[in-house]
Amino acid sequence: MRDDVIGVWRVDWSGRLMGYVLAVGPACGALFAWLGVLSPPGTQSVGSAGTATAVALGFGLFAWWGLLRVSLELATDVIVMVNPWGTQRLPWSRVSAVSLGNWGAQFHTTDGFTYSAYALSGLASGTRQDERFADVRRIADAQLHGGKPL
Repeated sequence: MRDDVIGVWRVDWSGRLMGYVLAVGPACGALFAWLGVLSPPGTQSVGSAGTATAVALGFGLFAWWGLLRVSLELATDVIVMVNPWGTQRLPWSRVSAVSLGNWGAQFHTTDGFTYSAYALSGLASGTRQDERFADVRRIADAQLHGGKPL
């Protein structure tokens, strides 16, 4: 962790668990398909093992991209939001307010835009993450009002 990082949040434990299951389950299926190809008398075809591998790669990429890499990082000078649709770097100087929405922490900017941090959404299931957001709010209030966050 860098020295200027104040806090880091990721998708909650149930979301990460689901991500790992989505990645590992199909990978195990592909492994067993390839073991079937290699063991005599070759009960599996190479084509079905290749298909299982492609499916496993698809599920693994989806799990990593949508759940496992998602994060919110608050540093002393910038907010870094890694969402499934991209990474946003938002300087604190552009932030006017912070709120909690159904899709996670929302950072409102001085020019009227709103950026959401999906990592605080609990899988974006529409559930509110009040306890996790309280820490974000405490740090954001300190950053926005010139105080020390810790």
